[in-house]
Amino acid sequence: MELRQLQIFCAAAQTLNFTKAGLKLGYAQSNITGQIRQLEEELQVKLFERLGRGIQLTNEGKIFLQNATNILALCEKAKEELSPQVFRGTINIGAAETLCVYRLPQILTEYRKRYPLVEIRVKTESCENLYELIKGNHIDIAMVLTDRIKPHDMAVQTLHDECMTLVASPLHRLTKKKSINPSDFSDECLILTSPGCGYRPLILSVFKKHEVKPESMMELTSVGAIKECTICGLGVAILPKISVKDELERGKLIELDWTGPKFDVKTQLIYHHEKWLTPALKAFRELCSSMTK
Repeated sequence: MELRQLQIFCAAAQTLNFTKAGLKLGYAQSNITGQIRQLEEELQVKLFERLGRGIQLTNEGKIFLQNATNILALCEKAKEELSPQVFRGTINIGAAETLCVYRLPQILTEYRKRYPLVEIRVKTESCENLYELIKGNHIDIAMVLTDRIKPHDMAVQTLHDECMTLVASPLHRLTKKKSINPSDFSDECLILTSPGCGYRPLILSVFKKHEVKPESMMELTSVGAIKECTICGLGVAILPKISVKDELERGKLIELDWTGPKFDVKTQLIYHHEKWLTPALKAFRELCSSMTK
């Protein structure tokens, strides 16, 4: 069994396509197919089910994938520990949309200055999807915006306490009120993020606790779209203050005096508790900590 075979197997398992695996590694499809066949003969098990033009991992293949991934990670660790002064490789980062726009760029700018040889890949997803991407080893680390991390297999590093704010168009009727509480939403439209957003459950729990149901709700996947709809007067929104700072300064949105419960939302860095952190990943984690204080 060769490391090259393990690399080919893992690429095929990730893409579930021998042709795509070959393109990813720079091998011909016939080479991929041949190496997988040799590996199956040596292990005396079927690693893939051939279903027409597609392939799927067998149960044995899923077990072997975990071991193969660990072996390749250990090999990478051994190589990098021989030259810790040189930061190379790739880091795959996941981020909630708001953080990808308003916190991550400054961090990545500084990171690129310090470690120019590291390749950076960023994927924007909802918090729930980021958990799954970490568990599947599709990303190495993620920056989320939520109140608390529920999965117990995640290592968590709190970076920053985020202020949530209630905003509306300057022409909205609620701007005439001195203070706003949950009951004011009984005849109001609440514009909020789609399911999967880290702070959405916290917002909804406040209204549920006070037995208040907004007259209507509008769900949007983009914070940018939520802001524009709020500016147009379609409703009011509760958003991280960092995401509406510019609109507040320009008077496009008005910050209302929310007297309801405080929304305890934090920017947090998460990764699988069994994840081996390469020097490049450790450097990213430390930079996030120092730049968000």
